Order: sequence, then C-alpha cells, then structure tokens
Amino acid sequence: MTRDPIVTLGAASAATSVVSSSPVVAEGPGAPREGGLGLPRLNRRELMLGGMLATGATAMPALAQDGFERPPEAPAAAAVPALPLEQAKLPNGLRMLLLPRPGVPRTAIRLIGEGGWVRDPSGKEGLAEVALSMLAQGAKRDGEAMDSADIAYAGDLLGLPLALELNALSAEIALEALPDQCDDAVNLMADLTQRPALAFESLEHIRSRAQDALVLRRADALLLGPWAARRAFWGRVQPVQTSSSLKRLKREDVLAFHRQVWRPERSTLLFVGELSMETAKGLATDFMADWRPPKAAAAAPNAAAALATAVPGPGSAQFLQLPQGQGCRLIVQSPIPRGTPPVLRALARELMHQRLAARLPWSWESEIESLGGASRWSFSVTLPVAAVPEQLALLREQLPLLAAEPVTAEDLATAQALALGDWQAALAEEPDALIARALARGELEDCVQWPQRLKAVSAPVLQLLMGASWRDNRTQLLLLGDAGPPEPAQRAWPGLNLATIRAVIGE
Repeated sequence: MTRDPIVTLGAASAATSVVSSSPVVAEGPGAPREGGLGLPRLNRRELMLGGMLATGATAMPALAQDGFERPPEAPAAAAVPALPLEQAKLPNGLRMLLLPRPGVPRTAIRLIGEGGWVRDPSGKEGLAEVALSMLAQGAKRDGEAMDSADIAYAGDLLGLPLALELNALSAEIALEALPDQCDDAVNLMADLTQRPALAFESLEHIRSRAQDALVLRRADALLLGPWAARRAFWGRVQPVQTSSSLKRLKREDVLAFHRQVWRPERSTLLFVGELSMETAKGLATDFMADWRPPKAAAAAPNAAAALATAVPGPGSAQFLQLPQGQGCRLIVQSPIPRGTPPVLRALARELMHQRLAARLPWSWESEIESLGGASRWSFSVTLPVAAVPEQLALLREQLPLLAAEPVTAEDLATAQALALGDWQAALAEEPDALIARALARGELEDCVQWPQRLKAVSAPVLQLLMGASWRDNRTQLLLLGDAGPPEPAQRAWPGLNLATIRAVIGE
C-alpha cells in the first residue's frame, strides 16, 4: 500500500505577518498547565528573563573580570525548543499528528473529534457531555462485551486512567502508555469510538450525574461564573445545559450524535513520544484503517453557526445573589476585534494582567476564549464580602486607564517573555494538550511558529489592541455570590443591576 508523504511543520518555516487575518479563538498556547512528562519546570521569572534575552531586551550590566575597562560579553540567548510536528493521513481520512520527544519514557496519545459542546442540538443542551461520558460505559472487542469496569481496568493497565475531555470545540480521548503498550492504547480508543455500547442504562446513569452537577453549579459562584459570563457575552445562542434539556435526551439522540462526531475524516490521532511516524502510522493502520464513516442523518440545528457570527452584548453590570455562596466571584470582560491573531491576543492578555495585578491587590485570573467567532477577554477574582465595594470602585477607575497606557519597548519585551514562557511550560509539561487545544481552535500553525510570531509583534500594534478594549460601552461586569446588601456594590459600580438565575443562564 502506498503511504502518504509525511509533512513536517518545523520552527524553521517562515512566520506569517501577525496583522494578517486568522480565526480568533481561545486563550494562547500556554493555557491550562497540568500533567507532565518528567521534564524540568522553569519558574516564571526564569522564563521571563530568558525570553527577554531572546527578544533583545536590555540585560543587567555586569563587572568585567579584569576591572571596568572592558564591557562584559552578552550572555547567549536562551535556546527555544523546536516543535517538529509531523503529519500524515490514512486512506479513510483519519489525520495523524506526531511530535517526536526523544528520551521521554511514556507516549501520550489523543484521539480528537469535533464533538464539542457548541454542537449540542437546540433544546438538548448537554448531549455532547453525555455522549462522550457514555463511551467509557461499555463497548465491544472481538465480539465480546466490555463493561465500564473492564474499560477502566484496560486504561489502568497502561499506567494512567483513561481520560475523556470535553471542550467547546472538541471531544478527546486521552491515554498514556509505555512504548510496548501503544498498540493496547490505540486498540482501546478504536473500541470506544467504533464499537461503543451506548446503552439506555448508561444514559440514565450519566444523565443522573449531570443533573447532580447542575445542582452544585447553581450554588457555587466559581462553577457558575464561566457559564454566566458566556451567556452575558454571546447571549441566548450560547448553549447552556439545564435540567429540562437533559431530561429531553434519548438514546436515539446519543446514537445520532456519535455517528456525526466520531468519523475518521473528522478525527485526528495525535502521538507525543519517542516513536517514529512509521511506527505511529502502523499503529493507526492496524486498528483504525477499517474505520469507515457511518451513514448519518443531517445534523440537528445547533449553536455553532450562530456563535460564529454572534455580536457580543453591550456593556452591562449584573449582580447574581447566591445566599449560600462562600464569598463572591467578580468577572469583568470585554470583546476583542475579530481577526486578531492569537499571538497578539496573548501578548495583550499578559500585559494587561501584569498591570492589573500591580494596581489591584488580589490574585486575578485572566482568560481569552472564543466559541468560533468573537473572542471574550475576561479577568476574574474571588473576593470576601467586605472587599467587594472597594475592588469594584478601583476596577471601574483603573480598567480604562490601564488599557490606555502607552506600550513601551520594555512592556512589549516583558509580555513577549511571559507569553514565550507559557508556551515553553506547556510544551515541557503536557505537549499533547497544547497541540490538541491549538488543533481544535484552528491555530496549529500559530502554535508551531509561536516564538517567531511573538518576535514579529510591534509595540504600536499591541497598543492599538489594548486601546480598543475595556471601554465603558463594551465592558461587562458580573458579580456572583453572597456580597451582602446590594447598595454598597451599586454605589461602587453605578448601573449594577440585580439578576436571577433564569435571566442569566435560562433556568
């Protein structure tokens, strides 16, 4: 059989202009940092200093060994690791990606499909989560049934539990294995996607768990916050699962959704480890070459297309009281212009985060997220009740000032160093998750060329993006939790209105 040529996306290929149009999707390549492959982790300051050297920032002077007559030699720039990603495709359309990692003892393997929760059919929100969870409840291998315990045991034999991960734009099955166990891992993935049981009993079990999670979410400001923020930003086109939508789910819905999502021509098999593309392609051929696209009915209407063209809501301020909550969750968010390159978004987030942390004395979190169209740039923090009015007043005063501050060369160098450090940390700790996120967002080439594209950004371009954000008529604020009487918060942030769960998330 003739094999497709292997394509390598290396760091040596030319970087495109950062002002060119590209899809605006979620946070930069350095988002969530959990897991690891046993590589040393640099702390944030070490990465920042290394990045400053790599971007040409002025280093601290040092004394020459023989006195003050000869300036010291400049230290060598920190080496930036390459991302030699290889690609191939099976005849059935299954895409393959390989990131070779010499010396790594275990291979990370991910099968990535298009079943993100933005594809939940209208009125049946929660289907993507339920359908993915049901994969681990039963399947067949060689005609023999495997129940959930068998599947869990098969994953445990590989050394780490089977992981099912659902994002807005993708559904993933993740495993890790020793080199001589990779065939078992790929075989298990093939069982779950090509021969799942998707039994009615499993649906009832998963549905019950999802409904319990909804009850917890309603009472927890930290869990409720992201969903409330998305609904305020994208409006009613943003899908949010409710008790009613979960009750509507039938087994036929799960079967149809599975046929639409888990198809070879819409899936990617990713390997990260010490193996060759020839070996990886052999594994895929052994277990997935016979995977054929099933006949699927037309997809039910969902939010994906509407979200791609949705216009973010205007500036607003809402206070959702949760009497049983512990403290308050404060979220402030602003849209980012469509077409803003991922690298430019990441630099703006890093710079604004540094400025905000210097002016407001709390541990703020920052995020940039997109669901296929406009991007939501948010900052959030958990506060005790007594601190809420003061922080609201400071935030209202400082946000526009911080965004309007000129971007100096030093500001740009610092942001570049931090964004490069995030990318390096993600590449060292969990490169398979880094690549999977970029792939789901349509930002794979940006991820591969991240160091080069960071260097290509200029301070004036970054200044334009900073100045276009955090304006009064575009900034949204959400306050969730137990903040006591609303009057102090309303005096600190005029226009802050009381809201209800039904108004915010539709239930």
